[in-house]
Amino acid sequence: MYSENRLINWIKKIENAKDEESLEIFDQMMEDVVIACLNIVRAIKEREIKKDDAEKELKKIRDLFSREIRFDSEVKDLAFKFTAESVEAIVRSFQYYLEGKTSKKSFESLLNEAFRMEKAGDLDGALDLIAKIGAKVISGEKLPDIDVESDSIILSWLDGIDCISTVLELSRIDTSNE
Repeated sequence: MYSENRLINWIKKIENAKDEESLEIFDQMMEDVVIACLNIVRAIKEREIKKDDAEKELKKIRDLFSREIRFDSEVKDLAFKFTAESVEAIVRSFQYYLEGKTSKKSFESLLNEAFRMEKAGDLDGALDLIAKIGAKVISGEKLPDIDVESDSIILSWLDGIDCISTVLELSRIDTSNE
């Protein structure tokens, strides 16, 4: 579903781009991850793969992006780190969605609790809450506009959730036009 070659192709595009052009490529790479995750969900629904296989595919994506990848640019290195953090939130959101772990709490409640956990140093707990926001988005709830301090790691996680929301919205528009 998401191969190492796919990631390598993105990395080559980023290496060949100027710093300012590479930021758009990082966004496209993240959208590609969301599309791959949506294809995993579709494959389960159409009984092409089993849930266990889907979980292995999600783990493979997580493992690909958890590697240390270096560019000849501090801007690109930082952008990859940010993208990898976003991908972690995307993958965990899809895992929760597949496990049926969607929260009944409001987006605002989950976000406020995530900020409290981040301030207390519980980053994994904060990420879990952000992923639950993502699972709500995947299940069809509309992501509200959210303001986040720029020095918070939650910003990169929410960027992943926003990417899920954008890809889903674009797929709805495409579907309605057909």
